[in-house]
Amino acid sequence: MSGGTSGVLSRAVLTTGGMAAQGIARLLYTVVIAHLAGAGAVGDTSALLSVMVYLSLMLPAGLGIGASRYLPLGDFSAVAIGVLNRWFWVSSTLLALVAAPIAFLLTQDPYAAIGCAILTWSYNAYVYTRGVLMGEDRILRSLIADVGSSLLAITALVAVLFAGANWALLLPLAVGYAVFAFFARPRTRPMPSTPEQRAMLARFVRDATIGALATGGLLPATMVFVRAFDTPLQADLFAAALSLATPANMISQALNQVLIPHFAKLHLDPALMRQSHRRMVIATTAAFVVIFTAIIALSPFILSIFYPQKFVDGAGAMQALLVVVFFISTTCASAAYLVSAGRQKAFALIWLTALIAGTVVMAVFSPLYGMWGALLGFAVGGVGGSVAVIFAAFLTTAPSPLSPALTPSEREEP
Repeated sequence: MSGGTSGVLSRAVLTTGGMAAQGIARLLYTVVIAHLAGAGAVGDTSALLSVMVYLSLMLPAGLGIGASRYLPLGDFSAVAIGVLNRWFWVSSTLLALVAAPIAFLLTQDPYAAIGCAILTWSYNAYVYTRGVLMGEDRILRSLIADVGSSLLAITALVAVLFAGANWALLLPLAVGYAVFAFFARPRTRPMPSTPEQRAMLARFVRDATIGALATGGLLPATMVFVRAFDTPLQADLFAAALSLATPANMISQALNQVLIPHFAKLHLDPALMRQSHRRMVIATTAAFVVIFTAIIALSPFILSIFYPQKFVDGAGAMQALLVVVFFISTTCASAAYLVSAGRQKAFALIWLTALIAGTVVMAVFSPLYGMWGALLGFAVGGVGGSVAVIFAAFLTTAPSPLSPALTPSEREEP
């Protein structure tokens, strides 16, 4: 049992390291743009990155969760990868086409629209193939690909800015994500699937997508509301705050990705699964208390290090963001437990309710109070959803025998 825990922790460290590299790259992206690009470029770029993230939640994120859930399951992994691959190609292409008009409406820039479409496709590929690597237990390769692609993206961005090609600001990041996806191609060879298997996978991916959209949709939605209803200066300040809050949130995402396959392997022993869940909740919550307390306290200082002096005024927004992100981060173990136990539908419904409530508050108060109205909506949805997820996980006593998270062959195992 201890060996299993140490294995989870070692995978979590490697995965966190890789996602930290991506988080730092996203942070440096806005930092470099703030110093070298013109006024308003930070807010515009951050808004388009939010569009990219939001669209990835429409299906590719759910497909990545499906890959991390089903690829550890032996023979069924070959069936799953064939279905998931087809759905990825279709959905990512359609979502890239959707990204272009949204980006144009926000920026009135045709180059930004084209860049956002390319970036959306490559980010979708990154999100999906990261799930593939988690499911195939290729954690070290994920770390190497994360670090290498992040360095490439930042280097290319500096070259673009010094060349004065501000129209291409999104392309370096798109190239970085595409490189990651190339090196993360699945090793599992696809096999034909039956209609029943496709239907089971469709139910799981549907619920996982709703959960991912509702969980991850609040933060990018907040940036979009700020960009739409506040001044360009406030949008820049909020974008800087968001860029510094994102790396901390990625630690939670990395842990969640590792814990889903970990709990999935324990589903035949419900008592051990519950015990592991309790341990992980205690350990991760303690770690997040330390991490977020330090970052919140040092927010003005951190902003002054990375951004020009005018961005220090965004410290209040950054601290408010971090408080809500802390609550969301503490759900990483409980969220993974619910998905692995076959309660992904309950998880999805909780966060869908939270997303609707938060978005309604943003829609009502952002036109009145700008950035702070958007933050109020983020707090309502984020804190409420987090508390509900943790309660639901501790009320879940065993994996569901009828859940689409379990294949028929799994249910027949002794």
